[in-house]
Amino acid sequence: MLTRPTTILTGFLGAGKTTYLNHLMQQNKQVRYAIIENEFGEQGIDGELVIRPEDGIVELNNGCLCCTIHDSLYEIMNTLFDRKEDFDEIIIEATGVADPAGLAAPFVSHPAIKKFFPLSSIICLVDAELIKEQLEDTEEAMGQITYSDVLLVNKSDLVPENHLKGLVEKLQSLNPLAKIIIGNKDDFPDIDFRKNHDLFNDANSLESVVEGQLTIPKEATFPVERPHVHHHHTHTEEVVSHSFVFDRPFEHELLRQQMLVYLTLQSKGLYRMKGLVWLDNSDQQYIMQSVGKRLDFQAKRAWKEDEQRKSTIVFIGKNIQRKGLERLLSRCFA
Repeated sequence: MLTRPTTILTGFLGAGKTTYLNHLMQQNKQVRYAIIENEFGEQGIDGELVIRPEDGIVELNNGCLCCTIHDSLYEIMNTLFDRKEDFDEIIIEATGVADPAGLAAPFVSHPAIKKFFPLSSIICLVDAELIKEQLEDTEEAMGQITYSDVLLVNKSDLVPENHLKGLVEKLQSLNPLAKIIIGNKDDFPDIDFRKNHDLFNDANSLESVVEGQLTIPKEATFPVERPHVHHHHTHTEEVVSHSFVFDRPFEHELLRQQMLVYLTLQSKGLYRMKGLVWLDNSDQQYIMQSVGKRLDFQAKRAWKEDEQRKSTIVFIGKNIQRKGLERLLSRCFA
């Protein structure tokens, strides 16, 4: 029987999921992936950091496919089933506030999806520097850790060894069944997650999490329909996303200064900021992003001659005010 294994990448905002996904694609060039981007908010940034997906499923120049979840994961799975000869494996990159049990539900409970797209692993990236605060302030981070079977502790180079040791002990207490691995963007470990665990193929799998929440059809055939939902997870409803698009360039140092002041003094409740920005006197498009109080600018690529230059910036968090953010950014135009 032809099957296409599925891996879910989860982890709180800024944990390094996109960086790790790029690493996997580079490390496994012989594998044709179907990448499903699950983004939060009206403006998609993560997909642009990996590739440039449009609506629907697009071909990548490395032989992979990519698409973005809009309304229904089930519709995407129908399309991927029709194109199953075009790829070898599926990777779902979850948004940083996603409930991984919800994303995993079709793969462990729907007979057709479970049969043809078996769930091989849920890998949670853990920010070694910020996870303590994230666990104290959010329910999402806890759910991501407890529902995963591999915990990849990222940014290990940013914390002392005794901190790392204590963190591993904490994670083991939260999820005793998980495999815990240490790494960072310059030294990600090799994870053969396709052969890692069989947790999702037995009676003790995540089916217990979604039991009673969905009315699942019994047919193991495609096309599949979205099941009726009996229960909603509501803890992410307080999380908001504010997206801004500007057609004027920013003054680089002024934008850096203002963002550092904001992150240091006013950013309580902010989970993540990331943007693709147009800077004055530069022929490069830049990635601007923050995790915690850290701010980073990195040149992404050169602007094309016929390309419309613009900036797209997204803020995600709780109790963050759109008008104040708009005023802050507007003060930074060149």
